[in-house]
Amino acid sequence: MNQGPKLSSYKQYLSALDGCCFQRPTTVLQPDGIEFVLAIKIDFSDQVGSRSGNQINEYLFADQGVSLKTYYREVSYDQMDVRPGPAEGIMPKKDRWVRAKHPMSYYGDGKHNVARYRELVREACQGIDDEINFVDYDRNKDGIVDHLFIVHAGDDEASTFTGTFGPNIWSVLVPSINTSFDGVKIDTAVLVAEEPSFKHPHLGIYFHEFFHDFGAPDVYGSPMIDARDHKWGLMGMYGPYQGQITNGLGDGMNPSHIIGYLKWDFDARPENGRKGWLKPKTITGDTLNYSLPCIELKPSLLKIEILDRPDEFFLLENRYTRSGAGFDRYLPESGLLIWHIDESKVRSAYAVDAAQQIWLEDPNDPNHIGQNPTDPSQRNMSYISDGAAYSADDEQTSFMQSTNPSSQANDGTPTGISITNISREGTIMSMNFSTGDTYEPNNNFSTAFPLEIGQSYPSFIFSSGDIDYYRFQPIDSITLLFQLTDIPENYNYQLQIYDQNQVLIAEGIDLGTSLSASRQVAYQAKAGQILYLVIRSESEFSQKLAYQVSIQKLVGQAGLLNITRMKIFPNPAHLGRTLTLSYTVSDFQTADQVIWEIYTIGGDLIHSDLETEVVGSGRFIWTVNGISTGVYIHSLVAQRNGESHQISGKIAVVGN
Repeated sequence: MNQGPKLSSYKQYLSALDGCCFQRPTTVLQPDGIEFVLAIKIDFSDQVGSRSGNQINEYLFADQGVSLKTYYREVSYDQMDVRPGPAEGIMPKKDRWVRAKHPMSYYGDGKHNVARYRELVREACQGIDDEINFVDYDRNKDGIVDHLFIVHAGDDEASTFTGTFGPNIWSVLVPSINTSFDGVKIDTAVLVAEEPSFKHPHLGIYFHEFFHDFGAPDVYGSPMIDARDHKWGLMGMYGPYQGQITNGLGDGMNPSHIIGYLKWDFDARPENGRKGWLKPKTITGDTLNYSLPCIELKPSLLKIEILDRPDEFFLLENRYTRSGAGFDRYLPESGLLIWHIDESKVRSAYAVDAAQQIWLEDPNDPNHIGQNPTDPSQRNMSYISDGAAYSADDEQTSFMQSTNPSSQANDGTPTGISITNISREGTIMSMNFSTGDTYEPNNNFSTAFPLEIGQSYPSFIFSSGDIDYYRFQPIDSITLLFQLTDIPENYNYQLQIYDQNQVLIAEGIDLGTSLSASRQVAYQAKAGQILYLVIRSESEFSQKLAYQVSIQKLVGQAGLLNITRMKIFPNPAHLGRTLTLSYTVSDFQTADQVIWEIYTIGGDLIHSDLETEVVGSGRFIWTVNGISTGVYIHSLVAQRNGESHQISGKIAVVGN
């Protein structure tokens, strides 16, 4: 067999999908999970069937490898068991095929001719009527055959694009067949191709059309220019085709899992009730370090309600290509998917695409314009949502009001929802949830939120009296860089560092621009020392624009030793009170020692102090006692390996 024809046009593929599909009007789901599938193979005078009955049985009913049975066993968490029923396999038996009354081109013509598809289904059923009792395939006794699966000879038009007047038939769920055998009705039938031009059929298409038979909609978006569920789900545009690329299209041998929303509610019509394999867990309050297993292995789906709107919410699922599951191994990437569901966007009873109520938040391509995650200069619809998974691996760790995309409701109303500290990808991912101010309560030293090196923590100054406290305790003696970034424009946010006695030991230096101000402090911490970071605003605040606080391990830089900043406060100093001098050594230079000396105007030394192994910045504190009021001279000297830099100034001392 060859590897199949090459796709002639991406636009052909899009236009062909538009309006191609149908779904069963009601969800069929057996209480015991056993689904009998009556499978029939049919060929044509101009296209003789070539695959053996055993081969097609493997595609449908094999207990191992890639089959309809193994796919639905995995995605249902062992709740669905696809079986061939009393026929024990596809009909007719062995390598026989039912012969259609007309050539393949009569039914195909490269277009959707539903009336002739119905003819083909009826002919297939007539061809095995003497060998099977159709009543055996109505397990729920509703008078309708549960599942009919027709495999026709020849190729699938979706994989070959023979075009109008070409012979191939579109794979589809054929609706409203309206015929009966043995007293039971045939309502719908899955119609797929054996695809002899390919090594294997695109089995993801088999699985896709079969899920339509449970009432599931497509999630393409029409006219598919904003694809809502692209490669991430079986009912998306490319989800069924995931696998090794063959002539421009995936081989469909490792299709994507069904998205969590449709695993919860097959038909995405809540007015019909929820029928599915899982129920999401609702997050109702602030939660730290929530663990979310990957949805490939566990029925784990999180729901975050939006304000007081019962029809609008976020659904979160962890997708992991290396979970060890049989499917989902060809996803664009791994990580946390955040789905924005809006069921208030009701679709008509005849609409078979639910895309308008489903949106995948994408930090790489927020507006779904088709931006390549690895090369932003490239744009193509095939890239849509490829970079949608959040994880620390991609430095995409927050979803909140101030991020893009944001957590606002579809009408633009702020929700206050923040998902932060999203972990690295894996079989279990962790994250924090909050509504309103993040990491609350952290308004004093006793409730300070613990930080870790290397992570960025977004939060808000939520009111004029809001002060955020954070806590850090290094295991080893280490030089640290504390940073406050993304300060809202023209807002005066301050960063202060306190020791374990709640004594102020450092203040952040302004390193920002007019657009995004920053504060930072370099500090030599000792092993086990408890440090507190305090963030406050001296003026305005914002409940929508988040700041970021982080701690990094700092390595001293090489270069010319230079003191670039020295500040004394208060000046004038008061007798009996403390005086603080803070300073900065440029570019986080390391100084062996920094000496502070204070002299009288006549040159007599009255006070000195010393700090050693200083990186970046430091401070001295002196209680002003034992001297008279007046003016004094002070000197600050940084030294390293014989190199020295000195700056001087004046201090005024006044009485109490």
